[in-house]
Amino acid sequence: MLPGVSRALFSSSVRLRFPRCISRRPLAVRQLSSSSPRLARYARFDPEHPLDMRRWDTGMKVVAGVIVGGGVYYVIHLEQVPETGRWRFMDINPKFEAKLAETAREELLAEFKGKTLPPNHPLTRHVRRVVTRILESSNLGTLSSPEHRIVSPEQVLEDLWEPQLRSESETPPGAGGRVWNLLVVNDDKIVNAMASYGSIVVFTGILPVARDEAGLAAILGHEIGHVVARHASERYSEAKVFIFLAYLLELTGLDFGFARMLTTLLYSLPNSRTQEFEADKIGLTLSSKACYDPRSAPEMFARLGKLDEGYLNISFLNTHPTSDKRIKQLEDMLPEAYALQAATPECGDSLRDSLGAFRDTFARGFNKDNESASWRWG
Repeated sequence: MLPGVSRALFSSSVRLRFPRCISRRPLAVRQLSSSSPRLARYARFDPEHPLDMRRWDTGMKVVAGVIVGGGVYYVIHLEQVPETGRWRFMDINPKFEAKLAETAREELLAEFKGKTLPPNHPLTRHVRRVVTRILESSNLGTLSSPEHRIVSPEQVLEDLWEPQLRSESETPPGAGGRVWNLLVVNDDKIVNAMASYGSIVVFTGILPVARDEAGLAAILGHEIGHVVARHASERYSEAKVFIFLAYLLELTGLDFGFARMLTTLLYSLPNSRTQEFEADKIGLTLSSKACYDPRSAPEMFARLGKLDEGYLNISFLNTHPTSDKRIKQLEDMLPEAYALQAATPECGDSLRDSLGAFRDTFARGFNKDNESASWRWG
């Protein structure tokens, strides 16, 4: 290697020369600043934003307060129906229920004065036998003695309705349990029965449609189911929500009449139909536990549905579901109802008869138009 070349390569004093075509510019340095630009704004707290409460007038603040307060009140009064698990708004306490029951009882006695059948009448004994069987089989209480005066609602409602229909290990119904009142009204033109706050009213017009004890048990189980689920108190609670929603819709500029109609269609009527489905379910449970043939429930509602034929039936405008939907739900529940009877020792004999009829029914297909049964009052 040449001495000159060696010194040129290994000497620390050698300088690298860049071509003139490559310019050497100083590196750009970004200055850090602890203060934000003067014109920057945080959009979330934009003073021009419509949700900025500083721009609200007194009226808007009042409306907002009412909505928030109403929402909180609604949420803290939500509860589940023990028998079905449905969530609902309920702000009626048992003491107020007793006052409502007293008023309802007095109105019933005044309305049907002179129209009720005596306790020793065959139809009264027929109805009384079915009601007693349903109440005592589920530990819901007993009927008041026909020799004594009608008991007060305070006695009926002194205990809260037990969510799970009470276990058999608890106090027997006759030992200080709830006492129900029964009125059988002699009116063949009214095809109806109802129950509210411990009072049961049966019109004689429903008996030919019921045909026998099992059919009557399907009807009375449904009506007693309304009481067990406290549907009357729920409707009183719903009325407050109804008025509140109608008022809010009116604040948006809607006419109060239109707002009320809209709230009825979207809130009140759907809730009413839900309650009817719920009472059907609870009623089938009650009548099945009382050892009545569960198959009688869908057959009974099929007969009731025939009474509505020829009338305009728009489902979303009705307080009650259509008969077809109710029958379908009851049919779907039949296996569960028969399983409940199988777990009830008192239903041994009737269960064997019911299962035989159940197999025969599904072997030939469920006949909704079956009208071959005879009227039996025994």
